[in-house]
Amino acid sequence: MDNLNDLKAIWLTAKTDSLPNSREMVQIIRKFRNKKLLGIGGLVLASLFFTAVMIWVVFVYKSSLLTTRIGEACMLVACIILIITNLNSLIRFYKLRVCSNSEFIRFLEQTRARQQFYYEKTQVVAMLFCVTGLLIYMYEGVYQNTILCIVAYALTLIYFAVLWFVVRPRVFKKDGRKITEQIAKLESISKQINE
Repeated sequence: MDNLNDLKAIWLTAKTDSLPNSREMVQIIRKFRNKKLLGIGGLVLASLFFTAVMIWVVFVYKSSLLTTRIGEACMLVACIILIITNLNSLIRFYKLRVCSNSEFIRFLEQTRARQQFYYEKTQVVAMLFCVTGLLIYMYEGVYQNTILCIVAYALTLIYFAVLWFVVRPRVFKKDGRKITEQIAKLESISKQINE
């Protein structure tokens, strides 16, 4: 019976202070969900606002060139892509309720996969529509003055280049790192609980 006493001693000396209890896990999930809901909800509202402004511009601004209308259409397509993808995410996070550690880990892994798809595919298409639309839209306002045209296009291209090559990768890495850390933390908790 010494083995049983040894096992009991090991069991009683195990440090479980660092493990969250069930209430803390519910709070972690709820905090994650609410933070994402606020961010995505704000982005959807901003997208809807800018889409409404763009639609207002289409009806109020009387353009003389067809390129302006094509640019407006491209920017509207970019706004619609942004709204649809974020509404899908909003619904997905809204449906996230209290769940087990393994279910939450699966949810986070799906979120990471969806972020990767968004970064590689959806964001590229939306950004192409947005950049193309803005460059075509600007043409009517600057085509008569060569210097103004060069400056406006150069500044716009620099702005989008910084967004594409600096801001976009940093935001993706930061978001990916957060989800990876959260998954690793929850997996270590699950392993400790299951052992």
